[in-house]
Amino acid sequence: MNNIAQKLKRSYTFGMRKFLWMILLVSAACSFKKGQLENQTLKGHDSLYSEPDAPKLSELAPNEKRIVIAATNDIHGQSRPQLITFKDEHQKNLQNTRIGGVDVINSYYKILRENYPNLVMVDSGDIFSSADTINTTRDFYSFLKYDGLSIGLRDFNLKVPASIGNSSNLFKKFAKTSDVPLIISNLYDLKTARGVEWEGAKSHHIKDVGGVRVGIIGLIPDDIVEQTPVNNRIGLFVENMLQSTLRHARLLRSLGADVIVVLTHQGLDCYSELASRTKLHPMKLNFEPFKDGICDTKSPLGQYLERLPPQLVDVVIAGRNHQKVANEVNGTLVLSGYPDGKSFSYAELVVDTKNNKIIPAKTVVHQPVLFCHEFFKETNDCFTEDTSVNHKERIPATFLGKPIERDLTLEKKFPGLKEDQLSQTLNPFDVSKSLVSFNADLSFVPKSSGESQLYVLVLTGRNLLRILEEDYNLNRKEDWQPSPFILRDEELSITISGLELELNKEYRILSDLESLQKHPLLISHFGKIKSESLANYSWSSIHNTDYISSSMAAQVR
Repeated sequence: MNNIAQKLKRSYTFGMRKFLWMILLVSAACSFKKGQLENQTLKGHDSLYSEPDAPKLSELAPNEKRIVIAATNDIHGQSRPQLITFKDEHQKNLQNTRIGGVDVINSYYKILRENYPNLVMVDSGDIFSSADTINTTRDFYSFLKYDGLSIGLRDFNLKVPASIGNSSNLFKKFAKTSDVPLIISNLYDLKTARGVEWEGAKSHHIKDVGGVRVGIIGLIPDDIVEQTPVNNRIGLFVENMLQSTLRHARLLRSLGADVIVVLTHQGLDCYSELASRTKLHPMKLNFEPFKDGICDTKSPLGQYLERLPPQLVDVVIAGRNHQKVANEVNGTLVLSGYPDGKSFSYAELVVDTKNNKIIPAKTVVHQPVLFCHEFFKETNDCFTEDTSVNHKERIPATFLGKPIERDLTLEKKFPGLKEDQLSQTLNPFDVSKSLVSFNADLSFVPKSSGESQLYVLVLTGRNLLRILEEDYNLNRKEDWQPSPFILRDEELSITISGLELELNKEYRILSDLESLQKHPLLISHFGKIKSESLANYSWSSIHNTDYISSSMAAQVR
């Protein structure tokens, strides 16, 4: 009888634990805005990357103040709207919609500021498209009233005209004429052994918003030396990110900063593990900001976050891999969104003015918001990647309960604004020619590819097989050209030029630097395996569009 009683007791205890755990899960799901977790489905979604309704703000005590940190990354000088071309299962013909453009971005930011007057707006890097357009880039950030910018990997990879000389002179020229401070905390001039002292640039910055002092640090990523041409870094030294953070964050706290924000053009993968497990599109994942174990903490940015002392840094604005991050890692909130001026990220922080500290329980993390010109009626947003949705019917776009308005009078300030730039959803590479030109077996070319340096990576069949199998499961199979995937009788086989992939053989993979950086497995091999730098140039400086075939690139090597 005692054994039966003990078993019943254990069963009851387990049942109660399971019941309480289910209540906690339901409560957690209810704490998110827009029911984001419900959007993690194979087909269909609602308001996936939009905030169409008026915000419901929590009440604050007299000693509490709400501030908002809003951010962009990897804008690449994109001030014009993009025409996104796509397909779905309901229409035979290609469809399109517009996303971005300074005229529409301005409307979103005006509405954001009306709802959240205590706002800090920043950008973590890759701000330029080419050295020839720095004035347009300067005007873009100034007009939209950003509070701070930093520089990223592609900014260092630009082909700098002989009249400017090098990247240092390019950044100096930009900083000197910019209304928005260029924040560079860990870049040193080897001649003076001091941090760079450029007019208009700052090693740190403090912004007072409604009585809350926000300190901003701008960090050049640690791997900049490995990823950029030496000629673009002559005379410069990059201090370790963690060391620079420790020094500047403590300085900012001593100067009265209540909140510390770090800008760094370094990526964090918070979707691969989930995508592999759920077989969902990466853009329909990662809606649980405070859940542990989602992000890759073995990556450079992950290790940086893990090593940060508790409560030293409050928010990190990341970038580079062009993926959504809206997650807390080791007590630090990390935000990043999609590239080319397509989205922005933001989070609401509540500060207790008695002790000048953030109240974590009142932090609200928003998913990135796309700069939609219009909504698809079925989904109340402009997300195009879900082919199961019928995108035919359109309705006006709204943000926080107010209509989005396109101001084409800005054409005077930003010439060419009325002209759509074709989105890079169409493959920019002429694969048949480029594989011959570069003597490669396969090409990895994501839809948004077309950046700076071209590389041929040499991978063993064993490593390549692992990468191809994961990409097939994560719906990235279309990025491999010519397609190595053959599905026969529900069994997947992989061939290259019609031959089965050999595990010990070496294969040559053509890609570009941007594509490598945003592919977790490829970048894990990059630097460890034999690679051949084939070209070093800025796409946009060669051709007057945002993309160019690699056969053309071969001609200008």
